[in-house]
Amino acid sequence: MTSTRNIEPGAGREQGAEALLVLSQLALDRMEQGVCVYDADNRIVLLNRRYLELFDLSADVVRQGTSYREVLAHSATRGNFPESELDALYASRIAQIAAGEPFRTEQRLSSGLVMALDLKPLPGGGWMTICDDVTRRARLEAELRVQTERSQHALANMSHGLIMYDAESRVVVCNERFLRLYNLDADIVKPGVSHSTVIEHWMSRGNLPGMPADEFHDARLEDIRSRKSKSLLVMRHDGRMVQAASRFLPDGGWVTVHEDVTERLRYEEALRQQNVMLDAALENMAHGLAFYDSDMRLRVCNNTYRKIYMLSPEETKPGTHLGELIERSIANGAFSSEYSPQQILESAGARIASRDSSPMRRRMTNDTVVSVRYCALPEGGFVATYEDITERERAVEELSEQYRRFDAALNNMSQGLCMLDSSLRVIVCNRRYIEMYGLSPDIVKPGVSMREIMEHSCSLGIHPNTTAARLYADYVERLREGEHTLHRHLSDGRIIKLNHKRMEHGGWVVTYEDVTERHKAQARVAHMARHDSLTDLPNRTLFREKMGEGLNQVAIAGGAMAVLCFDLDNFKTVNDRLGHAAGDRLLRWVAARLKENVGEHDTVARLGGDEFAVLQRAPQPQSAEQLARRLVEIIGRPPPLENQSIHIGVSIGIAIAPDHGLDADELMKCADLALYQAKARGRGAYQLFEPEMEEEARSRHALEHDLRGALEGRQFHLVFQPQVRLDTSELTGFEALLRWNHPTRGLVSPAEFIPIAEENGLIVPIGEWALRTACATAASWPDVAVAVNLSPVQFRSRGLVAMVTNALAEAGLPPRRLELEVTETALLDDSEATIEILHQLRALGVRVSLDDFGVGYSSLSYLRKFPFDRIKIDRSFVGTLGESPESIAIVRTIASLGAVLGVETTAEGVETVEQLDFVRECGCTAVQGYYFGKPCPTAEVRGVIERLSATRRVA
Repeated sequence: MTSTRNIEPGAGREQGAEALLVLSQLALDRMEQGVCVYDADNRIVLLNRRYLELFDLSADVVRQGTSYREVLAHSATRGNFPESELDALYASRIAQIAAGEPFRTEQRLSSGLVMALDLKPLPGGGWMTICDDVTRRARLEAELRVQTERSQHALANMSHGLIMYDAESRVVVCNERFLRLYNLDADIVKPGVSHSTVIEHWMSRGNLPGMPADEFHDARLEDIRSRKSKSLLVMRHDGRMVQAASRFLPDGGWVTVHEDVTERLRYEEALRQQNVMLDAALENMAHGLAFYDSDMRLRVCNNTYRKIYMLSPEETKPGTHLGELIERSIANGAFSSEYSPQQILESAGARIASRDSSPMRRRMTNDTVVSVRYCALPEGGFVATYEDITERERAVEELSEQYRRFDAALNNMSQGLCMLDSSLRVIVCNRRYIEMYGLSPDIVKPGVSMREIMEHSCSLGIHPNTTAARLYADYVERLREGEHTLHRHLSDGRIIKLNHKRMEHGGWVVTYEDVTERHKAQARVAHMARHDSLTDLPNRTLFREKMGEGLNQVAIAGGAMAVLCFDLDNFKTVNDRLGHAAGDRLLRWVAARLKENVGEHDTVARLGGDEFAVLQRAPQPQSAEQLARRLVEIIGRPPPLENQSIHIGVSIGIAIAPDHGLDADELMKCADLALYQAKARGRGAYQLFEPEMEEEARSRHALEHDLRGALEGRQFHLVFQPQVRLDTSELTGFEALLRWNHPTRGLVSPAEFIPIAEENGLIVPIGEWALRTACATAASWPDVAVAVNLSPVQFRSRGLVAMVTNALAEAGLPPRRLELEVTETALLDDSEATIEILHQLRALGVRVSLDDFGVGYSSLSYLRKFPFDRIKIDRSFVGTLGESPESIAIVRTIASLGAVLGVETTAEGVETVEQLDFVRECGCTAVQGYYFGKPCPTAEVRGVIERLSATRRVA
């Protein structure tokens, strides 16, 4: 262990003080906590052995005199935290220590241990850290949180309301179901509130206890005092009934569970009413009815039974044996029999035992005939029914009633029905059949032949494109084949389904069903399966079928067919800014323009999202290119949406069969490659497939693969190009430019890899690295600024403002020395959100410039929305100053606009003294270009600063 003699060496220190320090060190080394003391320069002056053990640190590295940053770096190498987090952790801790206030934090080591750190400033300068292993406590706290969450989840998901009180009659917990059940306020009914407060609030919400309030309150207090479990019914504010069941706990508290029993009470009441109705039905039945148990003793009977057998209520009390009932009935003169009561009883027992429920005829003395049935019950016992069948006419009446019902059912069927005999003559038909065909009831009636019906229906024009003779001949031929189903397509568009079934004794039953709507629905479903629901264009499935058909025709008959793949430019912006409903209207508008401009036999399809495709049979490629030019122009001028102008375009890729293949997959791949090339050219363009595009695609894929490892492989570096004021020739700063030095490809152009990085999202970590590196580099320069480009993709990712803040803090670079350059593309993607982010960046003190001004859609509108510090005139205008009057006019206008707005204007790409003089004459305030210096590596920046400073002094 490090000796305390190293804390403050000196030959003149007294021996007693030195011994005291040794004892202090021994005491520290026996502490359970780790202790480390730093001086005002953040270097160790004192530490104990436990501190080293907790973090697995080496005493050879961490000792007196070691700086705090060295301690953290050594801790990272020990695996306590990722080395990539070293700078951020150090900056954060130093900032907190510099605040001069003690603070506590926890650090989870990579080993899984959790350390609690207390950092406290010392009065004479410096600070100390006290560390403790709280891993077990953290684990117990986590387990407790999980158990608590489970308990709360169970409580919250109970179907019953629940409230718990402690021994002091105060609320411990209640669930959400309890509050909702009684419409209670969670701010009133909460832990700690007294039982009386809950009762008062409960009653104020309109809930009724079924007794006066004072009486209810006293009753509840008595229940609590006596600690008797109790259930009571209360009425909720909306009239529903709730059962509250209280149970007392060993600790003196109690729990009450509240269940909505409204439905149960209703069911019980309904059951009681049902029993009443059953009793009423039993007593009012036309039949006699009696229930007997397994000992043949009466359980219940109705009045009809008593009347039939002339028995009184006293004689038919429950428990009376069937034998006794037979004897009393005979004695009362209800009926007479040649058999004795015992024989009748035995016969009944045999029937019940054999489960013979066939009717028995019993003639009564009043000349009525009763049909008696014994039906054995599964659980034992039997039911006896007694029916008066005296009036034989009743059977005839019943038959007549059945016929009437059959006739009513026949004529109220939703289907038509016709019964034919073996000679195909009508036996019976219903009204629906006649109405379905619009036939005359005077003609279509029993006895008429099917031939006559068909002649009648054809004379009405029901069956198009046929005659009655052909119709009948075909019908007879089909019947010879046996039972079958056929469909009739009538002249009014309806479809009738005929189903033929043989009858047992010859002839046919034919049913007629109108299936028009069913067929339409099936047709709609089939259509939807092959068409896009939003635009009603063919979908990808139907498009591939049409493509297969077209390719077959090209292969067999010759000719050519073009496949055009469309992708809308900036469609996501419309969706994000105006909503999906507006986006859908735009897609329908595009679909309509496509259909208007293609040929009659061409196919337009929506493949999904904002992707469309066209199949075109015509002389190629001129027809496809002509169509593509027209559609680029038309779709590039969309109508306003939601009263706002929108900026979209379309990129088109074209592949031709047979030139580029006769396989559908191959042709679509070629069209997609051409589409990608069109988008790479700047969008709003079309491109015909060329064979070398496949090689470019493979090369691009390989480049994208290499790009994913470039940042980790430290293959990026920055170069810096100077920016100079025109009036004083003063160096104002450098623009940081990203370069990629590939291990085998060498330097890869930013124009080649930046678009790839933006497409796959790698620009976010690459851009963060560039910003941090630029800030760290510029911090070592004299008082000059550094300009860093921001990609539109970085604005769409979260945390851009925080990233800029951290980069400035880590580098120690004043915000005024950082300038962020944004292009109009970033604003176009989501201008409102982007401008809000720009305002946040400005609030940090960072300068913001608008790059590549003049080449976008609406640069002026963005100058109105956000006060940029600088406008950078695109190099394309400066480079053509000697050739293009338009470029001269644009540069003059932008410089004048900057002067009016009070915004600096920087001309990019100045390479000659003539260009320099001209942009100065136009009024530009600054320049950037090869004339003052090419982009140089970090090591050469100092030299550029000295050279330009010397040039200024000479000037």
